Amino acid sequence: MAYSPNSDPLLDQIAASLKQRGVHTTALTLLEVGQPLTFIGSQLLWLAQPALALLWPTAQVRRVAQLMEDPAAINGLMARLATDEVSV
Repeated sequence: MAYSPNSDPLLDQIAASLKQRGVHTTALTLLEVGQPLTFIGSQLLWLAQPALALLWPTAQVRRVAQLMEDPAAINGLMARLATDEVSV
């Protein structure tokens, strides 16, 4: 079964969290401008994973790094941030 960013609950959770905090417009702008650098960011997450494990669950850091490597997932997150609806 192929991955589909349209049905990824983590993307929904990230978008909802950013919208609830009121920073979704800023996040969307940063994603649009920095989209070519998301792969580099994912690689930095892989390198920092042992240290980040002190703050967040390792599986969550790994999943975010995997999402950042996938351009379709980044586009899916940007599409979710561009909508006005807030899902909880």
